Amino acid sequence: MDDSPALQAGAVFREYGWQPDGKWQRVTGPDVEDERARAFLPNAINTVEIGDLDGATQIEAEIEMLLCHGGTGAKSIRVNGGPWRVIPESTAIPGDAGRGGSPGEYQYMRYPRVSLELSEFRQGSSTFEFTCAAGTSLGAWWPQWLVYGAVFRVHYGSDKPHATGRVVSPSPGGGVDPGARFEAETDSAGVARVEFIARYSDFDLAGEGACDTWHRHHLYGSLRGHLGTAERPPYAVIWDNDWVPTQDREIATLARIVDDTGMHYVTPALDGLRFTRPDPIHMYAPYDVPPLWSTRAGKRHECKVDVTHDLSRAVDARIVMTTWHGLGADEIGINDEKLVDRIGRDHDLSHDAIPVPVSLIRQGVNTLYTYSDTVHHGIEVQWPGMVLFIRYSQ
Repeated sequence: MDDSPALQAGAVFREYGWQPDGKWQRVTGPDVEDERARAFLPNAINTVEIGDLDGATQIEAEIEMLLCHGGTGAKSIRVNGGPWRVIPESTAIPGDAGRGGSPGEYQYMRYPRVSLELSEFRQGSSTFEFTCAAGTSLGAWWPQWLVYGAVFRVHYGSDKPHATGRVVSPSPGGGVDPGARFEAETDSAGVARVEFIARYSDFDLAGEGACDTWHRHHLYGSLRGHLGTAERPPYAVIWDNDWVPTQDREIATLARIVDDTGMHYVTPALDGLRFTRPDPIHMYAPYDVPPLWSTRAGKRHECKVDVTHDLSRAVDARIVMTTWHGLGADEIGINDEKLVDRIGRDHDLSHDAIPVPVSLIRQGVNTLYTYSDTVHHGIEVQWPGMVLFIRYSQ
């Protein structure tokens, strides 16, 4: 299971979300010398309201971090003017999929967790701020990253009052079909919502490149990318899994039961589930992924995928990718064939899917690419790069 305390059976906690005033908040290295960069200093001092520290056992921050200037070093957070705490880099980037180098040289949108000291917080308002330091590449002379939000998670002992319950559908060890229904029952009154999270293999929206994981992330401090949320009994959701690939192993699910005071309780995981679909879908993860994937000024960036299945049975395909300022592209394609001019949003994050004619896909190695002529801000492709999905007939 994911090592996050917020996914451990029996966990009891509250979440205090924060979001910046605009779409995102810029974080600049305070020692930067370039005048364009210095115009964004000083970095903001933010405030979060922590309503309940009674009986707290630990506190952590989950940060919505977009690395826009590859090579930026020592991204850090501090609370109430205390010591700076470095936000950890991913241990999975670049792995075997990248072209080498350090994790901080690859574009990413991640949600790292930082353990903080309870003694640094006070009940009510606490301030926090972010910083970074010079590193390598662009980050050597203009260290910068963006923050979209944060969740401050306060954990408590099991004696703290909380709702309880369990996942009751699907049945243990049962099958899960496309459009499957997931349901939980609770033992308590005053339940505000039930959030369903599952472990399975799919494109990793959380940006670590770990496909087989508990899928969820946050946007502006609110849960996203999970199976779904039910706000009234029966506490049930339908899983939108039309493009979830065929699974090589069993999947699992759990529920987070949230009472009307905001207290969360994590149910035991229901595992041993078998996901089956009538139309096989295979996900082809990229390799040879470049660092500093920010395409502009007549440049092209590309990665590769290997298609190993019988393409005579392919009926549908798509490229899935996470971008920032996807409107800065002039061409996105496969095997030197343009699919679209551009995708995504203006100076903002986007999760994108591009239809691919199966006739353009080759058996074996395929090259997926971005190209841009702009001398302004180009398209950024976040880790894990461009992922190819193909749907096959039976």
